Amino acid sequence: MLADNLDTSMVTTIEQPELLVGLLLAHILADFYFQPFAWVKQRNERHALALPLYIHTLIQGVLAGAVLLLLSENISLTTIGVGAIIIAVSHFKIDVTKSYCAQSTTAFVIDQIAHVVVLLGVFLYATDQWQYVLMALRQVSAGDLVITLAYLAVLKPSSIVIKQLLSPWSSEVLSSNTQTTHPNDPPTISTEAQQTLSLAGQRIGYLERVLMLTFVLLNQFSAIGFLIAAKSIFRFGDLTKHQDRKLTEYVLLGTFTSVAMTLVIGLLCAAALGRLPIKP
Repeated sequence: MLADNLDTSMVTTIEQPELLVGLLLAHILADFYFQPFAWVKQRNERHALALPLYIHTLIQGVLAGAVLLLLSENISLTTIGVGAIIIAVSHFKIDVTKSYCAQSTTAFVIDQIAHVVVLLGVFLYATDQWQYVLMALRQVSAGDLVITLAYLAVLKPSSIVIKQLLSPWSSEVLSSNTQTTHPNDPPTISTEAQQTLSLAGQRIGYLERVLMLTFVLLNQFSAIGFLIAAKSIFRFGDLTKHQDRKLTEYVLLGTFTSVAMTLVIGLLCAAALGRLPIKP
């Protein structure tokens, strides 16, 4: 009986979801639409001394307060005021901290995650629904952990394994793409080989394997074929331009190693979840 009651409480819907959506909407409007690039530039240069940062903080607080006032139910004015102040002050501190960091994708993602966590906390505080945090943690299943493990495995660990597997041929490809202007000069990478984005290959590999793993878990193997075909078309021009058989073989070897590794991880994950496309 206790288990039945617990299961029933676990599936209880979150109250006032429109309030959370409204807070997120207010954040997006204030952070991306009501904040000119000139304000961001001044914040990054002057940090906490930048006047636009205070205006931006005020806009965040006003919008958050308006959402809490208009969309909340049975919430006191004190709670609304405290929630708006928490959002505004935390936003100010997060933005000041970010202004001292290098402008990168990682910093941007961490910044936005911090803002969303604060908004979620204010929502739970205003609606007194902290129990849902514990419920969400209790609902994490072995299947969720298996899927998380699979996605983590196809990222950096797979890149390292692929690099190790291809290392016997890496030196050959590198030597075929080097040139010297004088016998006594050290070899340098050819101009064509230099015209690549920094770490682009690694990022492409990450996206490629994440997409393939997703397709495996969704049992959409035809989409994997489309992905490989699309990549082959884009790479065809580069490979024919170089007219380097070693480079072509190296690229094909890397591609198929990546595909095979992702398929194995995906099928193992599907087997653990009981979702194998072919039943034994």
